[in-house]
Amino acid sequence: MLTVRYHDLTFDREMLSATRADGSQVRFTRQERALLLQLADRPGRLHSREHLVERLARDGADVGARNIDFLINRLRKRLGDSARNPRFIATQYGEGYIWIAGSAEQARAPAFLIIGPVFGVRPPGAREQSALQALTKSVEALLSGEQAVACQLDWRPSGIGSDSPAYSLDASFHIDENNELHAAFVLRHAPARRVIGAFRTKFTEDDFSRIATDIATRVTGAIWANVALPSGAIATSLDVPLEIRMHDAARMLSRTPASWRASERQLFEARAAKPHDPMLDVMWGLNQYARLLQHAMEPAGPMSEADWAAIEDEIETIALSSLPHVGDNPLLSLAVAKLIFFIDRGHTELAARLAEEAFAQSTAFAAAFALQGQIRMGQGEFIAALDLYDKAIEMAGRNSEFHLYLLVLKITALLASNEREALDRACVELFAIKPELRMQFGLVLASPRASCLPHDLEAMLAMLDAPRAQRLIHYFFNLTARPFRAVKHRRNVMQGLLTHMTRRFGEEIVPQSISDRLGSRPGKTA
Repeated sequence: MLTVRYHDLTFDREMLSATRADGSQVRFTRQERALLLQLADRPGRLHSREHLVERLARDGADVGARNIDFLINRLRKRLGDSARNPRFIATQYGEGYIWIAGSAEQARAPAFLIIGPVFGVRPPGAREQSALQALTKSVEALLSGEQAVACQLDWRPSGIGSDSPAYSLDASFHIDENNELHAAFVLRHAPARRVIGAFRTKFTEDDFSRIATDIATRVTGAIWANVALPSGAIATSLDVPLEIRMHDAARMLSRTPASWRASERQLFEARAAKPHDPMLDVMWGLNQYARLLQHAMEPAGPMSEADWAAIEDEIETIALSSLPHVGDNPLLSLAVAKLIFFIDRGHTELAARLAEEAFAQSTAFAAAFALQGQIRMGQGEFIAALDLYDKAIEMAGRNSEFHLYLLVLKITALLASNEREALDRACVELFAIKPELRMQFGLVLASPRASCLPHDLEAMLAMLDAPRAQRLIHYFFNLTARPFRAVKHRRNVMQGLLTHMTRRFGEEIVPQSISDRLGSRPGKTA
C-alpha cells in the first residue's frame, strides 16, 4: 500500500487511517478523511471555512460552516496536534486553516546525517550491521524528528548541493585477536569535510543498544556545539546573534517549543568539562534568558514574579562577571549587552556602548543592528529602530529563526508607536511564515477597540483562570513593554492585552506592580 508520512504518523494515500510510531492505528471518519484530503493535498495554502464546506459537500460530506471548527478540533485530537503549537493544522487569524506539515519526502530528504562511508571489515558482518543499525536508530531518536539519518556503507561526498547532507559520520571497524569488535567514528561537517568530533568504543554482544546510545549522545552533542558555539573572534556581517545560534542548535534536539531544555543538557556537560569558561558562562546566561522567553509555552504556564526575578539575578551576575573576558569576541560582547539590556536594571547605557563597540570594531553588522534597534526602540526612536531592523532583515536568511526574531521586534516597535496599519501588514508577513505565532502573540496584538476577539483567541481567554492570567500579564510586560522608557509606549504595547483581560476578569486582574509601571487605568490608549 502506498503511504505518506507526516511527522510521527504514516498515512495511507487515501487517508483512511494513520499509524503512529509505536504501531498503534488511528482511523478517520468519512468527514475527517475528506477534510484531511483537502488540507494535505494543498500544503501551505489558506483554506477558508466556506471553501472547506464547499469542497466537502462535493465529496458527499454534509457539513456547515459551524461544523468545520468542530471537525478541525476533533481531527487535531486524533493527530495529537495543538492549536497553540501546531504541527499539522495551523489557524490563520479570522480566515481559516493551513496544512503546515511537510511529508516525509519533503521534510526528511536529503539526509541530515549520513553514517558512512564504512571502513575496516568488508563486507560488514552481522555484528557490524547490528552496530550500525543501533547507532542509526539512536541518533535519529535524539534528533527532533525533522532530520533524517541514513546509513550508506559506500557514501562519498559529492560537493555542496541540494542533496548533500549537513553532517557525515565515518565508521571504521576492527576485530581483535579476542574476537572483540572495536569501532571508531569521525564526525564531519559535510560541506567543508571539516572534522568536528572523533569517538571510539568497543561493542559487546549483549550491550549494543547502550553503547550505540552513548555514541549517539556524543555525536549529537558535537553537532549542537558546531551550530551553537562561535568559532572564533571573527564575526561576519551575516552572523546571527548568539542566542539565535543556540536556538537553532537546540531545535535539532528538541521536539517541544521549549528549546532551552535541549541547550541546558548540553551546557551542563560542557561547563562541567570547562568550568569558568567565559563563553560557556555567557551561553548559560543566554539559555536562562531563553527559559524566561519560552516558559509560557510549557504546560505549567508562566512562572511567578519571584521565580522570574531569581533567574534575572543569575543572568545579571553572569553578564557582569563575564564583561572583562568577552571584549575580543563581538558575538559574545553583543550577547552580554543583550542580557543586561533585557533585565532592565539600569545597564542600558552600558549595553548601548557594547553594541556600538561591537559594530565599530567588527563586521558583525546583522547581529549589531538587531541589538541597536532594540536600544533605539526602547528610547522611543522608532524610525531609527525600524531602519535598523530592516537592514538586519536584508541580511537574515529568508524565513530563518533570525528573520522571525527581527519581525517580532519590528512588530513590537509598531505596537509601541501605535502604527496599527503598518503593524497589521507586518503581522501578515510574520504569520504567513509561521502561523502558530498568532496564537502565541494574539492576545497582545489584539485591538483594544474590539468588543470581542476571534473565536480561537476568545476560547483561549476563556480557559484562563485569574492566577494564570496575572502571570501572563507579568510575562508579556517583561517581554515586550518593560524596555520602553516612555510610559505611553508601554501602555501602547499592553493596552490590547489588558483591555481583554479586564473585560474577562475585571480591573483587579492587573498586578499593582504592572499598573504602577503603566501609570494609567488598564486599557487606556495613549
